[in-house]
Amino acid sequence: MKAFVLAGGAGTRLSPLTTYIPKGMIPISGRPFIDYVISYLARHGIRNIVMLLSEEDSEVFRNHLEDGSKLGVSIGYSISPRTGTARALKHASNLVDGTFVVYYGDVLTNMDLSEMIRYHHEKKALCTVALSTGVRIDYGVGRVDGEGRVSYFEEKPVLTDYPVSIGVYLCEPEVLSYFSTGPDLASDVLPHLVKEGERVYGFITKEPHHDIGSFKQLNEAKEILKSHSKFLAKGKPFR
Repeated sequence: MKAFVLAGGAGTRLSPLTTYIPKGMIPISGRPFIDYVISYLARHGIRNIVMLLSEEDSEVFRNHLEDGSKLGVSIGYSISPRTGTARALKHASNLVDGTFVVYYGDVLTNMDLSEMIRYHHEKKALCTVALSTGVRIDYGVGRVDGEGRVSYFEEKPVLTDYPVSIGVYLCEPEVLSYFSTGPDLASDVLPHLVKEGERVYGFITKEPHHDIGSFKQLNEAKEILKSHSKFLAKGKPFR
């Protein structure tokens, strides 16, 4: 099985840092962030990986990852303009040869990907979305009754009734025919699949995810990896 890693975004929220280095190449505990992504996929038996990159940052990734052999995997590359995640995947459609993983390259998770793959096949899904019930949102939320009185309030809760997408998908090749519905996988393609009544399933996990999309999130990811990098290096999961 192949994994397609989306890592071609501009990382504007991390500017000016990303003016000099791509988001996925930011070093954390002595290793570029992308190394942790590759190691995670490899631990779940995904050793055929395609990096979806933009022309602006492809050389930096290529110089570091090369063919992937130093990380125990095989890495290929697909280079396309920064016009959306669905378009990046469509550009690489000739490399799809069966069920495939889509992984957002700025995400760190300890979700059981092997179990998600089993679940996807069991459900005979066209697309399976990883959804976490362990993500704490950044805002306080409330509930107001008909008279305007607050009946419930909680600051930065975990909303288990509304699991959060963590940027990991499993897809069948047939899903590619829907990639012309819009430029973005999450905003355009997935809602269209659901609307059309296609077999879209959610794999529920209690594991949170950590992305590096902002300086706050980057610092959180640094603390996690600083504490657990020695276990990741041995192929053990972090908690």
